[in-house]
Amino acid sequence: MKRTVAVTSLLTAAALTCLAGCSGDPVKATPGATASPARTTPAERLTALVVTAADLGTGYSVRKFDPTEGKSVFARAAQEITGNACTPLAAMTHQLPLGRPQASLSRVVATKEAPGTRIHVTLATYDKGTAVTAMDSLLTDAVRGCSLGFTVRANGAAELYDPFEPEDTPSAGDEALAYRGVVTPEGGTPRPVRTTVVRHADVIAVYTAVGGARITSPELLAPVIEAQDAKLG
Repeated sequence: MKRTVAVTSLLTAAALTCLAGCSGDPVKATPGATASPARTTPAERLTALVVTAADLGTGYSVRKFDPTEGKSVFARAAQEITGNACTPLAAMTHQLPLGRPQASLSRVVATKEAPGTRIHVTLATYDKGTAVTAMDSLLTDAVRGCSLGFTVRANGAAELYDPFEPEDTPSAGDEALAYRGVVTPEGGTPRPVRTTVVRHADVIAVYTAVGGARITSPELLAPVIEAQDAKLG
């Protein structure tokens, strides 16, 4: 797992101008006369950063996705899932963010090249330092401790997770990890999943491919990860 440190400088400038019809005297600044620039909320920031169909090009579609909607939702929050240290892995499978982010959002990417496969992209932004904690204490520890398989429950339903197989980590972000496995809902049909998690400073991006005949293809997630990585910088 790799880490890099990035420092971003924000430069601001302010100027006073004379409106049409004012006198030729210089304008004097008065306390409170200069309006502060509007702050971007965490949710607005993620909306501007999340990948779009235009970023991916021909053959892709992107739609909004709310992991808390729908009658068949396994869990509407990570805190509803029980299963000790393995719950972060189950949460990500259902597009629920790690830990307690400031804001999160999800998109579903589909491609003509892999019909039937859905690629979920979930972005979450965190308070300073807590994204690293989410990756280390929640995610990495869960991958180590639960790699042989586990069962989780939420709202009276259960899911069985087969042993995970590690995958090559992409060259993206400040740190990343990738794995794949099979999830079987209680009384349901097994479905293969592939997950890649990438942290960019205080933003964590989770890419999960679910179902479809080409789910095992290593190239499936790459274009989506590259396009999203470029926007996160």
